[in-house]
Amino acid sequence: MRTSTAVLVLALASASTLSVYGQAPDPVVDQAKALVATNQAEKAQELMEKAVAEKPNDARRHFELGEVYGAIAQSAGMFKAASMAGKVRDEFAKAVQLDPNFIDARFGLMEFYLRAPSIMGGDEDKARAEAAEIKKRDSLAGHRAFAAIAASKKDMNAARNEYITAVRENPTSPKTHYWYGVFLMSEKNYAAALKEMDTALGLDVSYMPAVFQIGHLSVLMTSNYARGEEALKKYLAYKPASDEPGHHRTHYWLGMLYEKQGKKAEARAEYQTALRLRPNQKDVTEALSRVS
Repeated sequence: MRTSTAVLVLALASASTLSVYGQAPDPVVDQAKALVATNQAEKAQELMEKAVAEKPNDARRHFELGEVYGAIAQSAGMFKAASMAGKVRDEFAKAVQLDPNFIDARFGLMEFYLRAPSIMGGDEDKARAEAAEIKKRDSLAGHRAFAAIAASKKDMNAARNEYITAVRENPTSPKTHYWYGVFLMSEKNYAAALKEMDTALGLDVSYMPAVFQIGHLSVLMTSNYARGEEALKKYLAYKPASDEPGHHRTHYWLGMLYEKQGKKAEARAEYQTALRLRPNQKDVTEALSRVS
């Protein structure tokens, strides 16, 4: 038996996709991420627990250990998932204690407090406090945090206004337009989302997350497939950062684009590549079965 609440809480709390702030690369963290990506979270746990023991004052290692615990919880049974909740929270909190400016960790902690039931440590006041601390350090991240809080209360107008305000505050930043576009995509307002992605690229033609979304949107809008294919192939030639869409999803959307055009062989090859890069993607497995 699974507990959707516990798993969702930990999945959300361990998926704080903000940019990792100016840190030197850590091969151990990179190795742990690769293990999680290939469904070897238990090995990643062993690796990161040892890494944290070796460097107990390393905020990034504590954060990554929290992410690993969250990944394990996603495939765990009810009791194990619930027991992991405290570990996720504690690792994120330790990362924040060690580095108060670590936005990723604060965002993860905010999501935990926001999504977790009170019996597991959820607390909306603490979530708002974290969002306020985030906003002091990074205005856009703060707007995203408060938008998440509003969305959790199903106040989508307030959530939308957070992104609109972010754009008004910094209209020349491709990131503000990008994240507003991502929000619009969640509302299925694809035409407006495309406009924001185009604006982001108009401000910075090399802003690659927007290139990815151009391809993604061509599938969702079932239009302009040539531009979508060009964008996705361009993104595949780029090495995304850890907070940017991965190539496993790029291959999936490229496969979807081909499938919608009736190119089953090409679609099948893209889906197979997506699964090699990241096994057990349910939507990709289902898509592969359609074209096999």
